[in-house]
Amino acid sequence: MSSTISLIRCSTYEREEVDAAVRRAIALIGGISLYVRPGQRVLIKPNLLKAAPPEAAVTTHPEIVRTIIRMVREAGATALVGDSPGIGDYRKICQRTGILAVAESEGAKIADFSEAVEVKNAGRFQRFEIARAVAEADVVINVPKFKTHGMTVLTGAVKNLFGCIPGKRKVQWHFNSGVDHGAFTRMLVELSALVKPGLSVMDAIIGMEGNGPGSGDPRAIGAVLAGVDPVALDVVAGALVGLGPEALPILKAARDANIGETDLARISQVGDELRSMQVRHFKIPPRDHTEWRVPDWLRRTLKEAFTTRPVVDQQHCVRCGICVNHCPRQAIHYGKSGLVFDYRNCIRCYCCQEFCPQGAITVGRGWALKILRA
Repeated sequence: MSSTISLIRCSTYEREEVDAAVRRAIALIGGISLYVRPGQRVLIKPNLLKAAPPEAAVTTHPEIVRTIIRMVREAGATALVGDSPGIGDYRKICQRTGILAVAESEGAKIADFSEAVEVKNAGRFQRFEIARAVAEADVVINVPKFKTHGMTVLTGAVKNLFGCIPGKRKVQWHFNSGVDHGAFTRMLVELSALVKPGLSVMDAIIGMEGNGPGSGDPRAIGAVLAGVDPVALDVVAGALVGLGPEALPILKAARDANIGETDLARISQVGDELRSMQVRHFKIPPRDHTEWRVPDWLRRTLKEAFTTRPVVDQQHCVRCGICVNHCPRQAIHYGKSGLVFDYRNCIRCYCCQEFCPQGAITVGRGWALKILRA
């Protein structure tokens, strides 16, 4: 797998500038004809987390998708656009994010991810159920959005492929992994190797910092990245905001599994200079998690004090019930004073934070960490 990553400066979503940046990014790593052949069915996989407008920086911007659809068609192939959001009506999400309008205007079909097929895997996880549309595509073009994430710090090219697993099956993976975040991130990198996208193009023009991936703050990054290896692409993306592979759980899992290239020095970077594009003071979620090798009763006490956890702003909570209904461990309920977390049962997957439409749930620190960080 090639570990060459192109990095192209792009500061606006104006159609002409996006088109030029995406085309240059792909041209520098061989051109679209290297990845797409005439007559192929090409699945374009953006990040469509939830029904949010493009300016919210929650989802892949439709202008990025537009250019890729055009390039696929110019290569003589058929373009489909698909994802499997965790919650919400898929067609409404496509409409709200601007993806539906772009697909219709450019002659691409919206792929249905509701039907799953079982695919065997050679790694630690013996099988995956992925969307039939993904399994039957000749080529997958992965189009992630650069964002923060409460569990994985950043969500990029590797994490975006989690959307190839249909609907609530994603929640089941969180349940099965439990508090073992290492098992979950190992699953993500094995899934990325199984799907094996022919190409990944990252929308990092306006990313998200803070309370990502669904309720953070838009932050100008000013870049489009492209490459074959999603792991290497995430390494370069992390370097843009000063985060090395050791700070990103997915990249640590990739290194341990020997999947992709995690050493920035071994990645050939073409296009604009990384150093000149680095973003300072980028805000990431609190990251304090430790696997305690002590008795269960003591581990539970220490977990409360020394790890991060989801917390709610009761004034912003509208009691929509989404977090309650989608918690893998049923660790959330309503009490007299509002939303209540059962932290002893909470596995810190942050699905509640990811799905909250009001941005009322954030990542907080336990009482000991508050004292240590004061």
